[in-house]
Amino acid sequence: MEIVLHVAFLICLVKLLVETEKPFLCAVIYVALKMALMFMFSQPLLYVVVAVPVSFGLAWLYFWLLKRFLGSVWFWVVMIGGLAIGIV
Repeated sequence: MEIVLHVAFLICLVKLLVETEKPFLCAVIYVALKMALMFMFSQPLLYVVVAVPVSFGLAWLYFWLLKRFLGSVWFWVVMIGGLAIGIV
């Protein structure tokens, strides 16, 4: 269930990125939502402390690459490949 929510959040944030072209904003929103879900699903605090910075780095890279390739075929390659960060 948690993975489905992460992927749904990413899809919504990709739409936000297309509208605003601000990868940092999208990464911050993603990590805030992910952190809320981690606390809601009672993850251990050590896991949250380690996972949040890693998730932010991956999310920022993902959204930055999407912005970089916006309007090209590589946008779709990055978008589909990057949905895997919903699992991390």
